[in-house]
Amino acid sequence: MLQWISGGSRSGKTYALIQHFGQWIKKAQGTPAALTLGQKSLLFLTDTVEGRWVIQKEIEQQLGSGHTPYIATLLGFMQDEVELFWPLLVQAKVVAPRLPLHLKPETELLWAQRLWRPWLEKNTFAPLSENHNRATRHLLDIFQLAAFARLSLNDLPQLMNEHQLDIPSATVGAIASALDQWQAWCTGHSLLTYGITTALFGHVLLNHPQYQASLKQRFQCLFADNTHNYPAVMADLLELCHQQTIAITLTHQPIGAVRVGLGADPDAFLNLKQQARVIDLPACGNTIFGTADLRLSIQELLTTPQPSLPSTIEAIQTTSRMQLLQEVVETIAKSIHRGIIQPTEIAILAPGLDSIARYVLSTELKKRGIPLVIWNEQRPLIQSPFVRALLTLLSFVYPDIGIGLEATTVAEMLTIFQPRDIDPVRAGLLANYCFQPDPRQPKLLPATCYSHWDRFGYRATEAYSQFCNWLGGLSAQHVPTDVLDAAIQRYIWPQNLTASELAPLRSLLEGIVTYWQVYDHLAEHRATPIAERLREWISLLRQGTVTADPTPLLWQPQGVLLATTFQYRSAQLAHRWHFWLDAGSPRWQDGGLQCLWQAPIFLRRGTASPSARLWQLESERLEHLLVDLCSRVSDRLYLCHSDLAANGREQEGPFSPWVDLAVGDRPQAVTNGTMINNAVCSTP
Repeated sequence: MLQWISGGSRSGKTYALIQHFGQWIKKAQGTPAALTLGQKSLLFLTDTVEGRWVIQKEIEQQLGSGHTPYIATLLGFMQDEVELFWPLLVQAKVVAPRLPLHLKPETELLWAQRLWRPWLEKNTFAPLSENHNRATRHLLDIFQLAAFARLSLNDLPQLMNEHQLDIPSATVGAIASALDQWQAWCTGHSLLTYGITTALFGHVLLNHPQYQASLKQRFQCLFADNTHNYPAVMADLLELCHQQTIAITLTHQPIGAVRVGLGADPDAFLNLKQQARVIDLPACGNTIFGTADLRLSIQELLTTPQPSLPSTIEAIQTTSRMQLLQEVVETIAKSIHRGIIQPTEIAILAPGLDSIARYVLSTELKKRGIPLVIWNEQRPLIQSPFVRALLTLLSFVYPDIGIGLEATTVAEMLTIFQPRDIDPVRAGLLANYCFQPDPRQPKLLPATCYSHWDRFGYRATEAYSQFCNWLGGLSAQHVPTDVLDAAIQRYIWPQNLTASELAPLRSLLEGIVTYWQVYDHLAEHRATPIAERLREWISLLRQGTVTADPTPLLWQPQGVLLATTFQYRSAQLAHRWHFWLDAGSPRWQDGGLQCLWQAPIFLRRGTASPSARLWQLESERLEHLLVDLCSRVSDRLYLCHSDLAANGREQEGPFSPWVDLAVGDRPQAVTNGTMINNAVCSTP
């Protein structure tokens, strides 16, 4: 009834999981279980949206298109369960008797700050952070981590005291009180966040006899992929399903969990392993280390004073970082143009990506006819010129939101809306002479108000006049989403934007809709004037709080991939060639770790200090990262190192000795201080 599939990265765990699913389907056919076999009775859980798509695709390849189980991410499953059993939660008097509304993270931050304003103004949470936004974010993260660990808020003070955190006892008590107030406010208004949803699922539903009995009635079998990235609350769900005699098959990775520090608790599932039939899969042999044991090879490279690097590991070394980026581009371009490798077989990875690297790599590769795909790029909406133009437009429609509006932003709006008719020079002239600033109601005057209006030209004058006439037909009585949609349909949509340019617009419309719904949902805030709502929303955008969050790519990107190590490992991708950018950066030392505030204290097992519970040693974190990444590259690895970082400082990271070894072992292809191995020019 319980099977545990264990293996490293790319060892075929998901493939084996689907095979067990096929075997279960085959056995169920012709039995009474087949009579009730339906989509919802076959439950698949996965850790990411990409994982959900991979499972669906793998099922179709192995079993055909006739099998459609219920596939969900962890948060998606908990949201579905909370909404499905909402009447039960109302009956238990833990939520208000009205339909729930979901709060997006940036809106969650806004309302939490309002609720905790008395504490924040007194700097009660200064030990968390002096910045109010960051302190609020830390508090919300603590709430979510506690919900993931299925830990009661009443136990927080004791937990923090046990781990001897450097926080005054008064602050610890305020943290527990603030989080309790936040939970009461959200549930009292039927508002759901990721943390509130998880808390309701873990503390109420999993403890409710009626819900426990429903699991056996609804699910015949459960398949869980990548449980090493699951929070502890899901271990309790699997334990409960096992007690209900629901057939369970799960996959687990012994090392290299990506989301440890973000709520994942791999050790919480080890109790299930003791009750399960364990299947160990062999390690992936198609790596840059060949058939050798990958973990032993990595350990040897990290511990040997003068290790011998395999020929598949090479180096690109320069003095400055700009030179490094140029050399990476040249190496990729030469290899692709000579037919050695395809763009889709190359990945550029780094522990962190800055705007300079993104810009240089994308523009330089584009010049050479090579597409670059930036994986799941989440940039502030305000960085999109189309978003800025739309916000400027709102200032002319709704009074009292045009404070600080400048001629340059008006000129940008005119250029963005009508790029064919109004060029930047004429847009600047129009904004300088026809824009009338006013904190309450700025205006666009007719072009003829300027004595030398003939300088604008016929096309620009005509386009500007038509825009002013259209603008005059808009009313402050209209809902902002209608105004934005009208502007997009009239001026932006005909420009045939790319998917990356449309993503911020979609996020803007979705964001303002959900933001508006919260005001309409809260009876005490329904009378808030439109101007006040918009000022607050625009302030969030200008602070960069709201980001474009496009739907993750559900196919292999058609170009060279650029991603952080965390994104790459989370998406479980693999390529023939890797370029590890900024190999000399100290940021590689933390193993690409992403960690919420004091996340280690919420892990269930172990008694070590918070700093040690996440990983025992820094070298172990680095080892886990290397084992995971090296199992995802099959042919060649380039360590890309510049002596000086972008800020001009010298770099001395964990891979600096490896770069020196690679350059020293293969000095025959050194040009202008940059080592490019001549293997680039030959077929691997």
